[in-house]
Amino acid sequence: MKKHLLIYVVVGVAIFIAGIVCAPLIHEKGYQIKEWITKPPPPTPEVKEVKLYFSASEGNYLSSEKRKIIASSEPTKEAKLILEELIKGPTNSSLSPTLPSQTEVRALYIRGDCIYVDFSSSLKEKHPGGSTGELLTVYSIVDTLLANFPSQSRVQILIQGQPRETLAGHIDIREPLSKNTDIIR
Repeated sequence: MKKHLLIYVVVGVAIFIAGIVCAPLIHEKGYQIKEWITKPPPPTPEVKEVKLYFSASEGNYLSSEKRKIIASSEPTKEAKLILEELIKGPTNSSLSPTLPSQTEVRALYIRGDCIYVDFSSSLKEKHPGGSTGELLTVYSIVDTLLANFPSQSRVQILIQGQPRETLAGHIDIREPLSKNTDIIR
């Protein structure tokens, strides 16, 4: 009988010790599972509709196309996303691109009422030329940015970090430019 009692005591003590050792582990794992089940999904990114200006099919004025981008709390980041969409070209078949597809936005910053955009040399080197084509390229950039950032009033176009006289010999881009609504239809 004493032998059976001793076995019961040893088994009881072993179960008690195992319970003390395992209880925190079970509680911790249970907490992790509960946290995983009740954790809310990550928020979906906010989408913003923007206006881009491309060459109309007649090729002598700009026409707008609306596009959706992921909104950003940083204006410079959002402006860069807008220009990247402009570089991709229109989705509407009645519009034509105004920037060479190889163009890259190297940098963009906002100072006062002016947006400064530094493009890769492809904007100048790959531009097809012509006075109307150059006019549409320059003002598709300027009008697109100013339409989406109404608190800004001017855009300075830089190539490889430097102001240039023109893109293709016709439109002076040495100074910041304002919106040109005369070529928008």
